Amino acid sequence: MLTYADRAYLLGETAPETPAAERKKRQRIRRRIRHAIIDFSLLIHLSWDDLEQVFSDLVDASSERSAASAIADRELYDGLVDMIEVAMRGTTMQGVDFGRLMRLATLRSVGVYHLVYRGWLVDVEYDTAARVVPERSIPLTDIDETFSIDDLPPAAALALEEFGITTREELVDLASAARETDPFGE
Repeated sequence: MLTYADRAYLLGETAPETPAAERKKRQRIRRRIRHAIIDFSLLIHLSWDDLEQVFSDLVDASSERSAASAIADRELYDGLVDMIEVAMRGTTMQGVDFGRLMRLATLRSVGVYHLVYRGWLVDVEYDTAARVVPERSIPLTDIDETFSIDDLPPAAALALEEFGITTREELVDLASAARETDPFGE
């Protein structure tokens, strides 16, 4: 999907020489992303053998641990997680019900898998939903020096990690900056 130059740009390793060149680069990246997403409609026609080979190194089959804890190809696994996260961010910002997209994809995938590998036409119950839990949520502006980073909800810890914030001191600095700039209009 991305060229090596695109990757270097997104990682901050290179920069276009002019604002016009940067706009053009970002436009090309957006177009490549869109085309790659559309290509998934073609990839569902990939043979099951090819699909299995693409993911064959994902888990360590010789491990005695469960598949979830025996991830062998961390880069592929992280890419899958990030792919879903980017899809969720993009669709949610457009007002699309991402949960509905995931439900449709899951139902179709499970149905196809069981038909192809088991010869069954299955019914599937799907009730996984992501819901913000207000009583366990913490306003960023409420964080101070007494806060323990161990008290963060898992989703919050993952969100902070995405921005390189992994220590209490970094979190307190972020909260302090949020109080000073009021980015949330409170």
